[in-house]
Amino acid sequence: MRILRSIPMTGPAPGLSKRTLRRLSGLSDLGPTPGLSQRTLRLRAGRSKILLTIMLLLPATILRAQLLDAVALDSVRTYRSLQRALAEPDKVYRLDLSGQKLKELPEAFYQLKNLNALDLSNNKFKELPERVQELKYLQEFRASKNKLTDVPKGLCKLTHLKRLDLSRNALTGLPRCVGAFKELVSLDLWDNDLADFPEEMADMQALRFLDLRAIQFDVPEMEHLQSLLPSTKIFFSQPCNCGM
Repeated sequence: MRILRSIPMTGPAPGLSKRTLRRLSGLSDLGPTPGLSQRTLRLRAGRSKILLTIMLLLPATILRAQLLDAVALDSVRTYRSLQRALAEPDKVYRLDLSGQKLKELPEAFYQLKNLNALDLSNNKFKELPERVQELKYLQEFRASKNKLTDVPKGLCKLTHLKRLDLSRNALTGLPRCVGAFKELVSLDLWDNDLADFPEEMADMQALRFLDLRAIQFDVPEMEHLQSLLPSTKIFFSQPCNCGM
């Protein structure tokens, strides 16, 4: 048990009540019990210390991975170097890699489990990896001015997304899974080649702003999209006289 004794137990652990701490402390200070051998008592004391250590350290681990509220996210440091971010991955909540001529993300990137905001704009991505779904706390994602032609289904698993910017790419359609974006407030698809809009968009009930400018629509198409999203402000360019 030397390893356990070397771990400092300073102050109460966040998330544990005083009553729980008293009970756990009592377990680690078991006195003699009639009928039990010294070996059994030592084993019981050892197990109790292990339990106490786990309970004290677990809340700190949980706190290192969290979904930030809007105020906290606006105030965190923005990392602009992947190398610097990977030096302290648990501290990185906002990462801006825009304009760095990136074509792909290195394997080490996925160490950044706490990312809440990511900017990959103005790079050379032709596709987004499915592994982006591992960034489960992501709330803001920007990947404008790339060469994207498809939206990966893995992106739909980022159910905490509130702002998504895929403008100025070469997207031709949206996957049906976009209906999973239950918390998405702003979606920017300006200047793409979009022609396919799934009916599942109607499930994006939190959406308030949708930018579809620089995409050709006729009036019936515009009216249909607005009927899918009646509470959303949709920005269109002037309708075309397509087919006339």
